[in-house]
Amino acid sequence: MNITEIISKHEQWRRSSINLVASENRLSPMAARALMSDMGHRYFFKTAFESQTGIQYDYRGAAYIREMYEWVEDSAKKLFGAEYVNLEMLSGHLSNINILLSHCRPGDTIICTDTRFGGYPGLDHKKLPAYLGLNLKFLPQKDIAGEVDLVALEELLKSTSPKVVILSSSITLFPFPVKEVSRLCHDYDVPFCYDASHPLGLIAGGQFQAPLAEGADLMIGSTHKSFPGPQGGIILSHTENHPCIVEATDFVAVDNIHPNRIASLGITIAEMQVFGHEYASQVVANSKALANALDSKGLEVAFADKGFTESHQFLLKNNFTNDYGEFTANMESIGIILDNSGRVGVSELTRLGMKEVDMGVIADFFDDVINLGATPKLLQKVQSFMSDFQKVCYCFDSPSVNITF
Repeated sequence: MNITEIISKHEQWRRSSINLVASENRLSPMAARALMSDMGHRYFFKTAFESQTGIQYDYRGAAYIREMYEWVEDSAKKLFGAEYVNLEMLSGHLSNINILLSHCRPGDTIICTDTRFGGYPGLDHKKLPAYLGLNLKFLPQKDIAGEVDLVALEELLKSTSPKVVILSSSITLFPFPVKEVSRLCHDYDVPFCYDASHPLGLIAGGQFQAPLAEGADLMIGSTHKSFPGPQGGIILSHTENHPCIVEATDFVAVDNIHPNRIASLGITIAEMQVFGHEYASQVVANSKALANALDSKGLEVAFADKGFTESHQFLLKNNFTNDYGEFTANMESIGIILDNSGRVGVSELTRLGMKEVDMGVIADFFDDVINLGATPKLLQKVQSFMSDFQKVCYCFDSPSVNITF
């Protein structure tokens, strides 16, 4: 196959598959159109760079890009109730890099979520902290559900004097004790950063928690998981003056900020302003419904005593199979996409219009694979099921709609 055939096959395959990857979502047609706009060919610097010899790096022809950037910046502040927003990060990972570069120097100590409890792999002891020469300590977290030993945390803050505390969970099932942790951090003059990469869309829809309102100094994240925008990152805060973050942005964490991505993000922010509450409510309802349906079929889901989840994802215990990797491969062969961590996410399916009743159908597919095996007939059933869910919902229907706040 040539490259165009490969792309076409990929798109056809993903449109006909049930995507349960918690880290993925689907752009609306308007947001996809913005992503493909001419802005994708252009450079834009919010602040020009000038060398000591007077060479200036800035570009003409960007008046509309600047106007777009300022509109999106203002819209993001309104949606998240923030005074400061940085739209220039190309991913949630780069948002983490910015926080580390702006707050720390080699030899400093940071506190993050342990990867044993679902912490973000980029902040594992062998990853960013090692490459930046940082001493890594872990939040004294009791389990993946997010409960923190506050007495142990205070001792850790007192004994290590960290430069920043980052909650950075890739398995975000329940709200985190932001108020309590923030209060402790502030007692020791340590900034607390909440990585909202996974629950950002639920936060925007008012269906999870409000980290900035609960005391977090910074909220960072990616914009393409439960938040249904283009792949990218964001940094938000109540405080307008963040010179250290600005200094760690231009020609440090990024140079070309990909203005088309920000335009697409702006469309998604506008959609979330209008449809976000309804969308986020349905995401949580679907997540609970699928978790309950699978658990009732014997695929034990973690934290049944807590109602399984309050977010867009839940966690399978994987005790129904001797080889979970083989199980996910079998599921992929009949058109159901999972990652290998045990996470199951419903954001994209919700964006395509699925409700609780459809979660029951999906649970039946799981049951069929476990009891009958992955068969061509089952693949046909999955593809037939998906044929009814080809339109992106919770978005503007017309590309000519006038979006204003």
